[in-house]
Amino acid sequence: MFLLILKKNFKKATLLSFAFIGIIYFLEESSSINFFSPEFFLTFVMYLILFSICLDALDKNKILGLLMSFSLLFLPPVIFPEFAGKLFPLTYGIFIIYLFFTYGLSMFRNWKNNAGL
Repeated sequence: MFLLILKKNFKKATLLSFAFIGIIYFLEESSSINFFSPEFFLTFVMYLILFSICLDALDKNKILGLLMSFSLLFLPPVIFPEFAGKLFPLTYGIFIIYLFFTYGLSMFRNWKNNAGL
């Protein structure tokens, strides 16, 4: 399930990840983008996964997709400096709840189809 989400939204999520990382680095005054650093790689992979899940949620439910997209603003401390490090559990909680909900829904549909109901 997760790999299908990533495969379906890979191109759009890649572009959104590069754009979002660029905006974050633009907002910081004393930073430069080092494309070959491990921090950039981990940040890019994290945003790639989160944006692909966001795009999947946006396809299924517009309001939920917009909520998840807005919650990505809680991750970088540059956007809300007074809450630096306090809001990121909300983002991860929303994404984990969405993934468990979609997985549970697919398990229910599989059970329903195989049980003959």
